[in-house]
Amino acid sequence: MVIQNAERFGLAALHQLRGRVGRGEYKSYCILKYQGRSDKIRERMKVMQETNDGFVISEKDLELRGSGEFFGTKQHGIPEFKVANLFEDTSLLKAAQSLAIKILDDDPNLEKTENLLLKNAIDKKFNGNIEI
Repeated sequence: MVIQNAERFGLAALHQLRGRVGRGEYKSYCILKYQGRSDKIRERMKVMQETNDGFVISEKDLELRGSGEFFGTKQHGIPEFKVANLFEDTSLLKAAQSLAIKILDDDPNLEKTENLLLKNAIDKKFNGNIEI
């Protein structure tokens, strides 16, 4: 298999395509052709050369390309809103998730005084179109 312009694909997609060859009895090859000489492109292609581990590949892809847009803002016209960098802020995101679960376990409808500001902010953001 020869993949032209491999720099245009995410590493996970390249990994999946590469996995489609070599399933038969004959030796097979996957050749990634790319354009550009940037360090980032070379580093991405080097990852594909050095490992077949999908977890390593996806971590490197996230590190190099970033997490993208949380809500797909360019497609839908929502103002840009960045929550966090999924690669760098994992511990912060886990802490926020744990706190959110704790709050909702304690006050499922956010009716307590200490949670009213949070409930109002959620209602305002989603125009009341979300059920807690």
